[in-house]
Amino acid sequence: MIKTVIFDMDGVIFDSETMYINDLIRFFKQHDIEIQVNDCIPLIGIDSKLYYEHRDYKAVVRPQIYSVLEHLSKHYKIALASSSRLYTINNALDQAGLRKYFSLIVSGEQFKESKPNPEIYLYTIKELNVNKDEAIIIEDSSKGILAANRAGIKVLALKDDKFGLDQSQADIIINELNDIIKLIEKGA
Repeated sequence: MIKTVIFDMDGVIFDSETMYINDLIRFFKQHDIEIQVNDCIPLIGIDSKLYYEHRDYKAVVRPQIYSVLEHLSKHYKIALASSSRLYTINNALDQAGLRKYFSLIVSGEQFKESKPNPEIYLYTIKELNVNKDEAIIIEDSSKGILAANRAGIKVLALKDDKFGLDQSQADIIINELNDIIKLIEKGA
């Protein structure tokens, strides 16, 4: 029985990967270097220390996340486990008004290695005092999905329709955030 839902941040709660890639393309263009979206794909899911700190996260929050988190928070513990720096996570959650939903916030900067290392997810379930089979992870990037697999925790992947990410290792690929509620209630 599921007791906790662990969310990744970038690409799941926020469509921030599009923002990051557009910023990267714009940066290189200012320096007369042309790059394509495909050149940026390997950067998706990496530690955000490589990116700027000031973003408009409210502009890229996925609208369904509010109702999904509201519903889930009534029945489950909700955690956020992101490779991003804690400053970035806090900034994003505060801008979008989402902090209140999370009983635990974990940053990749707390660990030696980022995803696909499973340590962030193993730490999260330990802190929440739940077993692996009592948790479900919501991810999008192949690195995050691999981290969940290595941790031995079921992972749902929010379908990527922009970057061609390899999500084949996910237990289930969902089309939209509302699918999380349906699947958990069916015993996913």
